[in-house]
Amino acid sequence: MLMSHKIFLKFALLMVHIFAGVANPIGTRASEDLVQTPAGLFPISNVHAVPLGARVHQTPTAVQVIAANGTVIHSAPITLNPAVIPLQKPGNLSSSSRRALRSGYVVYTDWENIDPSPISFFATSWTVPPTPATYDGQLLYWFNGLVPNSYDGILQPVLQFGFSPAGGGPYYSLASWYLINSNVYHTNITPVQPGQGLAGYMTLEQTSMSGSTTTYDWQSTFVGFPATTLSATTTQVLNGAYEVLEIYTTQTTSDLPTGSTAFEHINIVTQNEQNPIILWNAVSDTSDGISMSVISSSSIDGAVKVTY
Repeated sequence: MLMSHKIFLKFALLMVHIFAGVANPIGTRASEDLVQTPAGLFPISNVHAVPLGARVHQTPTAVQVIAANGTVIHSAPITLNPAVIPLQKPGNLSSSSRRALRSGYVVYTDWENIDPSPISFFATSWTVPPTPATYDGQLLYWFNGLVPNSYDGILQPVLQFGFSPAGGGPYYSLASWYLINSNVYHTNITPVQPGQGLAGYMTLEQTSMSGSTTTYDWQSTFVGFPATTLSATTTQVLNGAYEVLEIYTTQTTSDLPTGSTAFEHINIVTQNEQNPIILWNAVSDTSDGISMSVISSSSIDGAVKVTY
């Protein structure tokens, strides 16, 4: 089914801002390596590990990482109009990295909350898939995520297979990630095994006002894996919900798991303690035979499924 103009525009904005949003210094660091994060392609110097117990804090002029003892251990200026670089959108091939499968958000569902009450809780459960039959250096990400209307940020508890800027290898591991403005922040990874049950939670802990600015305090985590807990603040409302399979450098379908992965027990709650009506938009990769289907649109116990 063809996407409507509105959906296409949303998709284009997501590709530009989330996948390719990078700061102006790219122009002066042309030789710097770009790395594939769950938030897209970024210079390696824009990707930062957040120590256990630290938090990411946005001020009107900067994004800081504040240690558990209150020390500011990182600060990056807010870029009002960050430059962007072209993203290899699904289907595009570069001369240096030929791929048999598309890359990026190959299949996903998305929904935008238009209610005046913002999303305050987003939970999804899924099972770690079987190990792919072949390993060709592929990097696979599964996650539920929240984005602002500007599409220049995303909060996401992520399951990965392969090497990412957070570490890893030819095995599964977990971390929480947060893109804000032009920098990407992540926890340390925690290895997990095929068949293990996961529950990715994002919780709005509190809101606060300072003058005319509202600050939202979020926490992203996998239940039972405390090292994946990431606390972060933003001055933007995170009102776009996603369930995603994102892949890079994948040569063949044998680089993917077999069967299907169900994102289940989807629970979305707004700040007024209501479960909103959800109408998921599902996008599949028909050319590679990877599909995303909506099993239930319930915001209390919903489900969508990736079939490989």
